[in-house]
Amino acid sequence: MNNRFLLYVAFSLVLFMIWQQWKIEQNPIANNTIENTQENTQENTSAQDLPDEGYSSQNRSLENNQEQRKSKNKNQALNRKDEHVFISNADLKITIGTIGGTIKRSELLNYFETTEENSKNINLFDYENDYYVAQSGLLHDKDSTNTKINKLAPNHHDVYTVKSKNNNSVELEWVNKKGNIKVLKKIFLEETGYKINIENTIINNSNKAWSGRQYRQIRRQSSGEGRSWITPTFTGGAYYDGTYNKISYDDIAETKPKFNVIGGWVAMMEHYFVSSWFFSKNENNLFYTKEIIVDDVRKDYLIGARSEALLIQPNENAKLASTLYVGPKLQIELENIADGLELTIDYGVLTLIAKPLFWLLDKIHSIVGNWGWSIILLTMLIKLAFYKLSETSYKSMAKMKKFSPKIQTIRERYGSDRQKMNQAMMDMYRKEKINPLGGCWPILVQIPVFIALYWVLLESVELRQADFIFWLTDLSAKDPYFVLPLIMGASMFFQQKLNPAPPDPMQAKVMQMLPIIFTAFFAFFPSGLVLYWVVNNLLSIAQQWKITKSITST
Repeated sequence: MNNRFLLYVAFSLVLFMIWQQWKIEQNPIANNTIENTQENTQENTSAQDLPDEGYSSQNRSLENNQEQRKSKNKNQALNRKDEHVFISNADLKITIGTIGGTIKRSELLNYFETTEENSKNINLFDYENDYYVAQSGLLHDKDSTNTKINKLAPNHHDVYTVKSKNNNSVELEWVNKKGNIKVLKKIFLEETGYKINIENTIINNSNKAWSGRQYRQIRRQSSGEGRSWITPTFTGGAYYDGTYNKISYDDIAETKPKFNVIGGWVAMMEHYFVSSWFFSKNENNLFYTKEIIVDDVRKDYLIGARSEALLIQPNENAKLASTLYVGPKLQIELENIADGLELTIDYGVLTLIAKPLFWLLDKIHSIVGNWGWSIILLTMLIKLAFYKLSETSYKSMAKMKKFSPKIQTIRERYGSDRQKMNQAMMDMYRKEKINPLGGCWPILVQIPVFIALYWVLLESVELRQADFIFWLTDLSAKDPYFVLPLIMGASMFFQQKLNPAPPDPMQAKVMQMLPIIFTAFFAFFPSGLVLYWVVNNLLSIAQQWKITKSITST
């Protein structure tokens, strides 16, 4: 009974881990190769990718001529040239377009696509392949005399000129046609890190008060979600309004939520990496999402935030600041940037257990300097913490194995009379002081910790392309030679031999197949995860063998 129960639990555990993230996967939308320039793509969707201005409903009559102006504006826009400006620091290089000051590419200088020597850097933002950019701009709160002829605020479709530039900063300038409204857009990086700072200075040289607001958004082409079928992870939007919320592309398409939030952040996330606009704790923003239909095949998705209105009197100026994070999901760094941003490292419902486990893993790594040995040492510490519980379980199974001949005799004696057989079994359990469930409950207590550690090892970007020993050059990838999965399967087989055999021959054959099934599963798991299971199994075998030997020899 104990043997069957434990193996069923283990099998269910693997299925649960696969199903838990499989359910959040969305149907991938087919990729559409971008053959036209990105300027054309932007103009084709310019009416869709701007947030609502937020001005009074009595002035919406001004929009009646919008469709008539759209074709003219589009033809004018196609003649614009989007020049590229590059700035960088020790960790990040970004490409900025002079149309809108859009962040069009972000090259992570310390993260690579593969472990090959000449591998390219990861481009998180990328305007040429799967379209993924950060856009920002200003919206003027229109009055009854304003028209598009004399625009009073630049959005991300308007042209800036480069005013000044150095290695890690650039200042762009926009001036309206009358020359009485000027916007200086400064984009700069710190010496290290993945934060992009943006400051909009609005200079009002007109004879009227200027009222407007800024918006910041992330636009991404949907090209499917999840990393692989065996270890799928969430790709899509997320936001923080005091609680962490994921929002899939389907949810964006169906509901298009809008709501006001004080503080918080909005983000697009994927396995290991995240881009996020985050806001000060006293800043009030309207969070919004949008689906953009580019053509018959391609759809893009937006998540963004629009600020409250700012009033600037004539001949005065004011500054609006924003910060964007675009980089790896480094837990400690994200915790220091904004409340709840570290939750994009998605440990699921067991976050309260997973975060301390990662903290301990990180501390061990700071000492030994190798993530593989850190996993081994952490597994040993967890095994030590549960030593007494495991001991109780293994003692119960050892007793069951010792008296399995008596149990088999009782089954044969009473045959199909289950009532008498169960009574005889209970009498024997009382006489020999055996708890038939004694091996179950200690294992159940440990399962949440094992699942939490599974997600720590799966989600931690620190393990991405982390070298261990010999052929294991990437703990986030499968074992290329399947050595660890084979060792894991063999360890599971030997552990079965220490457990009491099922009395039913058919059940025994099923149990014998489980190591083969598990080996097939784990062949595609990241090698860091398999390493954890191998070490845990070997420690369990050693402990169980010692306990079984001491009990069966008495």
